Amino acid sequence: MKASSLLGLVAGVAFCTTTQAAATGAWNFDGGNLDAAIGSALQYRGTTAAQFGTTTSFGIPNIGGQVASVMQFPATDVTQGFIMTHGAAANGGGTYVNQYTVMYDLYWPGDPGDYRALFQTSESNANDGDFFVNGDGGIGISSNYQGNLDDGAWHRVAAVFDLPTSTLSKYIDGTLVGAQTLSSGVDGRWSLGTTALLFADEDGETDMGYVNSIAFFDTALSGPEVAAFGGPTAAGIIPEPGTLSLALLALIGTGGWCWLRKRA
Repeated sequence: MKASSLLGLVAGVAFCTTTQAAATGAWNFDGGNLDAAIGSALQYRGTTAAQFGTTTSFGIPNIGGQVASVMQFPATDVTQGFIMTHGAAANGGGTYVNQYTVMYDLYWPGDPGDYRALFQTSESNANDGDFFVNGDGGIGISSNYQGNLDDGAWHRVAAVFDLPTSTLSKYIDGTLVGAQTLSSGVDGRWSLGTTALLFADEDGETDMGYVNSIAFFDTALSGPEVAAFGGPTAAGIIPEPGTLSLALLALIGTGGWCWLRKRA
């Protein structure tokens, strides 16, 4: 093996080890259900129902030219959504989870022209959602939206919450599109108990869409760490273990394809 390839392998394994340690939840929907690849299965809230299939069976675009397993999630009402037990412990100097990253591979088939909730920190869905896509395809909260989440295309979205600094950093396909100062910090609005809700909002600002993969990290990932995950892939944010050789892994380098970091 060439020295450059060996260095790529070492760097890739180091990156994978770091991010694997931080990943406390991952869901790829490969089994046609809410089971987890890492951590606890998602749960339906209320009468929520999802459909499972592939990009081919749903008649939507493949991801990077490859067929992918996906979940079609519905527009939800106040009693619905998906319960995510994220597995993170209290951090950031508070009694709640104050430093974390949530990442999605998402697709909307058309232009809803309205707000779409991605993340809700209120376990009872008692107030406004906490991370949205707006009608123009920007991502954020509190009238502070950036980026262009094109409808009709797959995108990888990451929200990095660092509440000790009251900061939300927003990424699309590994690129930072904006950062904003939140109105509360440690143990405030965006801190987490043991669970959070996905695709839920207290007054129905939601819409049907498709998700290929979701991952939760119990740390505020850095810009280079998020960038290494890049854009959406059919295998998901944290893929299932593959049969790639070490030589191929070396060629892949430090990108999001961390095939050896799946499970201990």
